[in-house]
Amino acid sequence: MPDWLRFVLMCWIPLCINAQTTREMNDMNWMEFRELVPSRIDTVLLPTGTLEAHGVANNGADNTAPAAIARDMAPKINAIIAPVLNYGITGSLDAYPGSLRISESAYRAFLTDILNGLADNGFRNILIINGHGGPQTAILNEIAERVGREHKVRTLVERPEREEKAHRDLSRF
Repeated sequence: MPDWLRFVLMCWIPLCINAQTTREMNDMNWMEFRELVPSRIDTVLLPTGTLEAHGVANNGADNTAPAAIARDMAPKINAIIAPVLNYGITGSLDAYPGSLRISESAYRAFLTDILNGLADNGFRNILIINGHGGPQTAILNEIAERVGREHKVRTLVERPEREEKAHRDLSRF
């Protein structure tokens, strides 16, 4: 092997090994996560939504939008993307096939545990991108505020139609 090629490979291979290949928690192993959080990345995006009828649109539209926004925002703000919370509080559309919901008490407990887990894993900034409205938004705000106080982390809940505002609000992070 020529010396120049050996030199290039010696420089290039370590870069490839240490290169971040994904921003999605689902696609990382624990060693990659440990290397990134919190030393290099301390912000997490948590897309939330629900499954409910949307006419001709897919039942998961409330999940699709926040997930897409998270993928777009993550590299811009140096964030990791947590798995989408696909289930939420839906009541008015229960009669339509494919609409699923969980009880408010189960949602509160589930969300609290997830936010506590994100904070316990070293995230100092937790941005919840909520694709569903109604009482779910108020619950998200309430729990995010409480977890933020308890763990001394910054939290923010935003809706996809307010993406521009979310980008501006992130300046406080």
